[in-house]
Formats: sequence, structure tokens, C-alpha cells
Amino acid sequence: MFYGFSALLFLLGLATGIPAIPRLLRMRKIKQDSATTTGAVLLNDRPYLKDNTMTGVMSSMLGKISYVQISYQTPDKKERTIEVMEIVNFQIRRYKSGDSVVVVYDKNIPSLAYVKKEWDSAMRDLGMAGGELLVSFLLWNTGLALNLPI
Repeated sequence: MFYGFSALLFLLGLATGIPAIPRLLRMRKIKQDSATTTGAVLLNDRPYLKDNTMTGVMSSMLGKISYVQISYQTPDKKERTIEVMEIVNFQIRRYKSGDSVVVVYDKNIPSLAYVKKEWDSAMRDLGMAGGELLVSFLLWNTGLALNLPI
């Protein structure tokens, strides 16, 4: 049982950390030659997929997917929009219509952008994954040190 908890924590760490890595790599590439601006959340009231099908029909209050559109303006006075996938857990939303958010965009290709909150979220996920993996490693080795049966 001791090793089972360790294995479950290990799997949880992988499930938390692996999705964060590609997000961080994409955002890091944008961040290399970037500028920041303020954007506005345009739409966050409907839990729809990109093809306009309802996701709330098959999901519970514990988690729904919502695509948030954020509008921002670059120095060349072009209005641009990015879309952020938000997973709503326990009805707590990160974005609300009309909110002001910090947008980081590539100076050379202004259509490549991300919201600063997404960077913070990915870093948090990576930190949580590291902690989960560390605790699973410590539990496993504690079991070995105490000669607990596998």
C-alpha cells in the first residue's frame, strides 16, 4: 500500500508536468524577442468548443472547458485576438468578460502571443509536478529503508 501511494503520486506528477512542458517551450520561444501589452477578455460566458458544440452537456460542475478570446493591440495599431483554453474547476474562472490581462507577443510575428497568466499557470503546474515526483521518490525510498514489503 505504501508503494501504491508512491506510484500514484509518481503518475500524478507525470500527468501534471508533461502537459506543462510543451506550453512552456512555446511561450519561451515567444518570450525571447517579445513585448507586452494589455488585452481585454472578450468572451467567457459560454462553455463551447471551437465547433460550437456544448461541452456542459457531458461535463459536471467539477470541470468544463471554455475557450476565452482575448483582444490586444500591437504598436502598428492592429487589433489582434488570441484564444486561450480555460478548464473551469469548481466554477472558479481565471478570466471574466471585460477583465484586463497582460499579453506577451513576439515583436517580429505579433500574432504569436500568450497571456502572462498562462505562463504563471504552466510554471505552477511544473512546480507541482516536481513536488509530487519528489514526494513519491521519498515515499518509495522510505518504504525501502523500512524494509516494507512490496
